Amino acid sequence: MADNSSQEISMEEFKFMANRAGLGMDQAELDHLKPIYELYLEYTAKVHSIDFGPEEMVVEFHPD
Repeated sequence: MADNSSQEISMEEFKFMANRAGLGMDQAELDHLKPIYELYLEYTAKVHSIDFGPEEMVVEFHPD
């Protein structure tokens, strides 16, 4: 499993990603969203660190 240290990105990198996505956020919005993004970045790293082994993963949709 990945270590539990918090993952951080620079404000410059975060602003670049937001601009590239076309979000058009001002600095106050970026300041508010960046810690939330970093929290989910940490959770995502934990999920990606799980070794499921040779299991085949399937997503199915069964409409009612």
